Amino acid sequence: MSGNNLNPEKLLIFDLKGPMAHFRKYYTNSSSLSYLFPPRTVAVGLIAGLLGWPSERYTKEKEAIYYEKFDENECLISISLRSKVRRIMQTVNYIRTKLPSELDGSGGGTQIPIEILLPEKSKEIRYRIYFYHTNIEIYEVLKERLKRQRFVFPPYMGITEFLASVDYVDEGELSKKTHKMVKLNSVCKLNEVELDFNGSEFQYITEKMPTGFSNDRIPRKPEEYVLEIKDNVIRVKFKDNAACYSVNYSDNDCKLTENIMFL
Repeated sequence: MSGNNLNPEKLLIFDLKGPMAHFRKYYTNSSSLSYLFPPRTVAVGLIAGLLGWPSERYTKEKEAIYYEKFDENECLISISLRSKVRRIMQTVNYIRTKLPSELDGSGGGTQIPIEILLPEKSKEIRYRIYFYHTNIEIYEVLKERLKRQRFVFPPYMGITEFLASVDYVDEGELSKKTHKMVKLNSVCKLNEVELDFNGSEFQYITEKMPTGFSNDRIPRKPEEYVLEIKDNVIRVKFKDNAACYSVNYSDNDCKLTENIMFL
């Protein structure tokens, strides 16, 4: 498995949905470009918000309290794009707030180009998130909140202006796959697979993303991820010791079996 020795037998599956999204690329500056799917860091922040964990302790050091609790040695996350997405560029007006006295808008405004994701053939963008944690308490509390739709902080699609909804799907059963050639239903790390380009129906996109932070906000080395954007699975051949999992679960009374890799 990718990057750790965990071997889970079950995981939580839920959908993140919304009419618009923006997941800012960390290396952009004046123009805010967007990833096509939420990075692992965004998924971790979303889950922490649903559980009610603030991003920082309110101390002089402003120490983050959940980054290491969601480290890949403790927590596994996989993401699948379930709808077609298109991009548009819009210019938005922001208020200058460098000084406390400018919070009333007296500092004037500034215009920033921002890339926005929109659904192409549906009303909403939908991402399916697969989640496992070694801490049973965290796992069970999240499961209960997902089932009851009782969240501490509201979910959103990258930025707070793009509010989202979260739907619990099921608790899936996992089994490790050892086949070298697999059709994947999720995003995967590019350096762990060889892509199959046979056929004209595939369109692969790669994204370079952050993988996480330490509690003192030191970013970890970014990784390149790949996804297929024509509603098809990714056909891959695994490299070295990389492998995927087969997930069995139900979605609206339909039995599904999917292959996923963790971010």
